[in-house]
Amino acid sequence: MLRPKKHITRQKIKEDKFVTQTLRTVKWLKTNQQRLTFGAVGVALAGIILWGSASARGASEKQASLLTLMGGYALEQQDLNQARSFLLQAAEEFGRVPSAGRATFMLGQVFFRLGSIDTAQVYYQRYLDRYGDVRLLKSSARAGIAACQEERGDYLLAAEGYEDAARFYEDHPVAAQFLMQAARCYRLADRIPTAVTVYERLKLAYPGSAEADRAAMETARIAQEGG
Repeated sequence: MLRPKKHITRQKIKEDKFVTQTLRTVKWLKTNQQRLTFGAVGVALAGIILWGSASARGASEKQASLLTLMGGYALEQQDLNQARSFLLQAAEEFGRVPSAGRATFMLGQVFFRLGSIDTAQVYYQRYLDRYGDVRLLKSSARAGIAACQEERGDYLLAAEGYEDAARFYEDHPVAAQFLMQAARCYRLADRIPTAVTVYERLKLAYPGSAEADRAAMETARIAQEGG
């Protein structure tokens, strides 16, 4: 029987999860680069932005947006404690405005990278329960929960979670990455036939992708070793 840890090293697992956890945040930061630069100027600008606002909800969104942008900038700079401070304020103090939702999702990433796995899962789940209306973030939040389960050694639950994440956003190439992670976790759970099925599905759904090439190599390795 195949012993997957011969080929799936802990370092490789960490690298794969790092890609999953950062890909969406990096994309969001690039999309909001101009606003991020403005947000990084400082909290003092919040008073100017909010002055004369006609809507309390609009004011909350503006201030939460500024704090989220600042938290995103700190996260990009690897200042996790500063990111946590800004994002907690954005997520906890301004109701359910959209930027509070983005901050909630990003807190999952921050706490995961700080090693607070249970807290990370709480924030990923909170995003899904309260704000899960953006497919991009919904998919990644589900993958984030799976990463937390994987970190605790719950490989079967993690594999199923990664598959769910892929289904949430199956028309995007990131789904191929989630399927690779699902297959890896099925192997770690000693569910080799299921892992092979996921690899085959990946190759059919995303031909020509780097993940499809990796899936082909992994299935060949499993066959060679009698898995």
